[in-house]
Amino acid sequence: MAFNREAFYKEVGLLIQVARKRQGRTQEDVATDIGIPRATYANLESGRQRIPLDIVWKLGVVLGVPLDSLAPKPMPTTNLSVEEFPHSTLGTGTLGISLPTRQK
Repeated sequence: MAFNREAFYKEVGLLIQVARKRQGRTQEDVATDIGIPRATYANLESGRQRIPLDIVWKLGVVLGVPLDSLAPKPMPTTNLSVEEFPHSTLGTGTLGISLPTRQK
């Protein structure tokens, strides 16, 4: 399956929006705290704009959430097991991003 960049950024935006709303904060409030214009922040939440890693980091700090909660989780394909990745949440995403098969 090919990587769907547009769907990826839409899901990132949705995860950010959910985290913001759980905190009861406005777009303006969060945008001010991370140092970007509200319109730019709105574009990030809607998936219309790619989000730089430093902004994801700032959002994690400002919203008090782990960085991995602001990104979709990849879904494994063949020959991967949860036991091989004991600290991961593989298979919980919705995009169907495939990891390469591990050769034994």
